[in-house]
Amino acid sequence: MSAHENPLGAGMRRQTLGDLLCRTAARAPSKTAIVCGEVNWTYAEFDLICNRLANGLGAQGVSAGDRVAILSRNSHAFAALRFAAARLGAVLVPINFMLKAEEVAYILKSSGASLLAVGPEFLELGRDAVSRGTSVRQIAWLPGEQSSESAAGLATFDALMDASGTPPPSALDARMLAQIVYTSGTESLPKGAMLTHEVRPKSRRSRPCSSPRTRSGRRDRQESPCSMSRPAS
Repeated sequence: MSAHENPLGAGMRRQTLGDLLCRTAARAPSKTAIVCGEVNWTYAEFDLICNRLANGLGAQGVSAGDRVAILSRNSHAFAALRFAAARLGAVLVPINFMLKAEEVAYILKSSGASLLAVGPEFLELGRDAVSRGTSVRQIAWLPGEQSSESAAGLATFDALMDASGTPPPSALDARMLAQIVYTSGTESLPKGAMLTHEVRPKSRRSRPCSSPRTRSGRRDRQESPCSMSRPAS
């Protein structure tokens, strides 16, 4: 199945998060998509990296329906993981990095996450949370806006990327689950809001999406990138 084929019926355009980026890359390949620290990716480069990362995650056993949690500030790696997971049909679980270890562990257990990707500042927090009876089998290290050395013994962002840049073979449906966002839980335990692929693009006009285009001191909200129909401002 190609990136644009729709399992719901002939003549209907599939509308998943991965498809949105693919179409933007085809339409404006040389436009800037991501600027983060010293990283500067065009849409074509971003699309290729997301395919390579998706294939690499697939080789690690990540498949459709698997929960992939992320504990990180906004970065180029965060954005790539978001779209790579979507292309596999995996479900992204973004976790507020201001939570305590027991709170992070609750979300990991509630979501059933099998992989946790952590930014450089949150490795110890992630390890502590994972050790508290979760189902996480692997911790992956993600680079941040500022350059830093990766932690020993962990799969790194670069190491996870497969050599193949072709879209991973997967029969996706826009009604499939794409993301679980947990509430703050101020009056009770956090609850997971389940968002499908078709819900994420429809919601993009309701509020600005958090842009991975960061420089030091710029915004850093805990939100996944929205539709990549145009470069984020």
